[in-house]
Amino acid sequence: MTVSLKEDALVLVTEDDGGLPVGATTRLGLYYHDTQFLSGFAIRVNGVAPILLSSNTEQNYVGTFQLTNAATTLPDGKFLPPQSLSIRRTRFLADGWRERIGILNCNTQPVALRIELEFEATFRDMFAVRASVGGNDPAYWDRYRRPELGSEVSLDPVDGGIRLVRLGRDGVRRTTDLVSRPVPDSIEGRTFVYERALPPQGLFALELSVVPREDGAGQEPSPAGFDEALDALNARYRRFLRSCARYTTSSESLDDTLIARSALDLRALIDFEDTGPYPTAGIPWYAVPFGRDGLIAAYQTLGWNPDLARGTLRLLGRYQGKASDAFTAEEPGKIFHELRRGELARLGEIPHRPYYGTVDATPLFALVFAETIKWTADRALWRELLPAAERALTWCDTLGDSDRDGYIEYGSRGGELRNQGWKDSAESLSGPDGRWTTLPAALVEVQAYLYAAKIGLADLYAVDGDASRADALRGQARELREQFERDFWMEGEGCYAQALDGSKRQVPAVTSNAGHALWTGIASTERARRVAARLLAPDMFSGWGIRTLSALYPTYNPMSYHNGSVWPHDNAIVAHGFARYGLREEANAVIEGLFQAGKRYPNARLPELFCGFARDLRFSSRPADYLVSCIPQAWSSGMTFQCLRVLLGMEPDLERRRLVLDPALPSWLTRIDVEDLEVHDATISFGVRRERKAVRVTGGGERVETKHTTATT
Repeated sequence: MTVSLKEDALVLVTEDDGGLPVGATTRLGLYYHDTQFLSGFAIRVNGVAPILLSSNTEQNYVGTFQLTNAATTLPDGKFLPPQSLSIRRTRFLADGWRERIGILNCNTQPVALRIELEFEATFRDMFAVRASVGGNDPAYWDRYRRPELGSEVSLDPVDGGIRLVRLGRDGVRRTTDLVSRPVPDSIEGRTFVYERALPPQGLFALELSVVPREDGAGQEPSPAGFDEALDALNARYRRFLRSCARYTTSSESLDDTLIARSALDLRALIDFEDTGPYPTAGIPWYAVPFGRDGLIAAYQTLGWNPDLARGTLRLLGRYQGKASDAFTAEEPGKIFHELRRGELARLGEIPHRPYYGTVDATPLFALVFAETIKWTADRALWRELLPAAERALTWCDTLGDSDRDGYIEYGSRGGELRNQGWKDSAESLSGPDGRWTTLPAALVEVQAYLYAAKIGLADLYAVDGDASRADALRGQARELREQFERDFWMEGEGCYAQALDGSKRQVPAVTSNAGHALWTGIASTERARRVAARLLAPDMFSGWGIRTLSALYPTYNPMSYHNGSVWPHDNAIVAHGFARYGLREEANAVIEGLFQAGKRYPNARLPELFCGFARDLRFSSRPADYLVSCIPQAWSSGMTFQCLRVLLGMEPDLERRRLVLDPALPSWLTRIDVEDLEVHDATISFGVRRERKAVRVTGGGERVETKHTTATT
């Protein structure tokens, strides 16, 4: 079992007792810019490692570990009983890793202690680390199993400790400073040694800082004192959360679990770039900018903190493709898939500098840009990023549609990933015989994203007074919709096909992807109702959520990554799609399943995905874990706020500067209150109550408009 902490660009993954194995190659360590700046950290008390009693890292950036001693014989021949020393580790991440270690003597006799802290740093690139220990896809990671060259790790003395140094092959000098207060009694290589004689109830405490730097630069410095640095970090969290909308409901368990946890997890996952906050994908291995993940999380959180969308769009706009590069899959106008900043990326030995092998991030960029402007009325952002949104549409219509059949497709270019939609595992797009679908493939959800992007930008052009461009985009969207309905609909299944293959034949799988067509509005009303009914049938709906693939399809596996599992973000999108077509009971059924699943996970933290086994109400079961799921994960955390938006029926009306509400609260929820919601150029607060015959909205003033409800001010 491992535990993880994250703060800005720092990620720490340790064993459950807070340690890092010395002398072993593992994925664990302190990472900064995809580099393992500390790979080993062992504590020994009189030569013996402590025993874990409990740990807590639920705050994401701060952790506590309560340990004790094993029975041993001391150097003076005395017997040290087990559990007679309290060994407590408290830590947090600020400009580096800060840790306080306290040892309390609970014996009735004095105890002589030799405390050793041993460190190790490899400065290996995360891709090289993962390749050396293996990954989910051996063929994928095998390409990174190469010997790493460059200088050996050297050791320099510094005041109060040591500095571990390596000059990388990319010319970057990476250092890890390890400094102790008090100063160690001796330093033996990479080991700090403290000699203490503790009286009964005597306490020895030390404070350690582990600071990573690249060419002398690192995270923004924090106060030198341990407590002062922690106070400053807590204050940063409080300031950020105060800047977000606050949601409270009639369900205390929902407030104290999913809503509070989702807010904390989203804050932890943010990297603070110079372009603004960016929600990284997930801890521990994907705490870096991803295009698709960032955009979906940004959309989900517009009703929580729209600054995430601003920061996401600006960073993606900065890296928008300018040239054609087969290795990185870059093309003019394209939005990247994944950005890495380690040694291998700098050297160009991996394509993630960034890597552009995704087919959906580009239409999603234009879609989320349009939705962000509708929410914020941010004209500066409109002027700044409209050219990038237009370049994205140009890519969709040209390089993204190389055969000019009207659909965005992906083929063999950018071969790092075979499948380049959100279901990007190699086997996620297969025929009934299990054979991988021939490429190029046109995915159902990607065409829907393009439709919504064009409609969204058309609406904005109309508000801006450019009727000509608005009409052109609406005409293109209508043409796409007609073509889509003709080519993707499966009458016998009452659902849209997962994709069109390289021969323009339907991939006849019933998948959750079809629900994304409802989210974007490309589906006809009648077919939307049939899709909703199909997705809620027992072979698709597990009781916890909608499966990625029908249990009736030959490649179904509830324990797979994409062929039968349940993804919370996917379900939130589908529920939003149901609500768009007035299918509120259907949407609420999906949301209830997600919320019930979330409450059953440790710390009420929904993972990236879970297995698709049917919910068993007789035994009050919880969802089965997918073993290597990211926890926390941005779009799983953002799911909570998208679901709250669906329950409230929140939609922005930019032209009239109104927030339109059409709430439909389920039987298990009678109240939702929203405070300090940023929409357009105002901050509003309002409440929604479900009464016997209607839903009542209070507050918000003239900025709030309600549908199908009784409203009061």
